[in-house]
Amino acid sequence: MFFITAILTTFVPAQAQAAELNKAQWLMRQSEQAFSLQLVTLSSKQQIERFVAEEPALKDYSVAYYRYQKEGQLLYVVTLGVFADAASAQQVKESLQLGRVAPEEAWIRPLDEIQAQIRTTLQR
Repeated sequence: MFFITAILTTFVPAQAQAAELNKAQWLMRQSEQAFSLQLVTLSSKQQIERFVAEEPALKDYSVAYYRYQKEGQLLYVVTLGVFADAASAQQVKESLQLGRVAPEEAWIRPLDEIQAQIRTTLQR
């Protein structure tokens, strides 16, 4: 019993430090002229939550996810930040220090494209 308690107390603080995970509705409320960084596309919401919890550098940014359907498969996308222009997004992309995503793998996306993709799939 003591062993389980010790594991839980060390695990909970790590989760508490994770970035707040905004949903698709948050992305829909942003300016369509803005930009965001697409970090990863995964196959489940649980994978998204784990990814965000395991990347401490994300706590300094607005992080959101949405889902979309491609070739009959439901996919989940993690985005980072909302930027007024592509140059601002590029600066953050170049300075990003993530363990599982190299800066060159992040993709600068216009919010109007993300919002159009969100509209194609029912969000939860």
